[in-house]
Amino acid sequence: MSDCAFCRIGRDGIGEELVAYRSKNVFVVPALKQRQNNPGHALLPVSHVTDLHDVPIDLLHEIFEVTARVTSAVKDAYGAVGSTVTQNNHIPGQVLHHVHVHVVPRFEDDGFRMPDPEVREAPWDVRRARAEALREALPGGRRPPGSY
Repeated sequence: MSDCAFCRIGRDGIGEELVAYRSKNVFVVPALKQRQNNPGHALLPVSHVTDLHDVPIDLLHEIFEVTARVTSAVKDAYGAVGSTVTQNNHIPGQVLHHVHVHVVPRFEDDGFRMPDPEVREAPWDVRRARAEALREALPGGRRPPGSY
């Protein structure tokens, strides 16, 4: 689907310096909109499937295997004490209909809430730095040149 932002990143490599991890089916990028007290919120987009219940089982397994790795990596990458994992499936107000998982780093007394009216766009350089930190913390997160 050419008008899907995640599909464009997956297909064309747009913003490749923001990719912390990539396999054939899954990639990890810091979200555009982030919470002030939870820096590094990452997404795990996949091939264009719009409903979680339509994801083939082997892909579903890979999505959540990578999700588990990211939940561990945010501790080293950002000093988080844990994480909150969410997945939206056609909720009211959702704009991007492409299966993906949110891994939100959590910190002591971070005041986390959903929805959070304070979510703001993170600048490109901030997202790039967060992707690099996550890439370093993810086993296999380094990509050899030309691998994407």
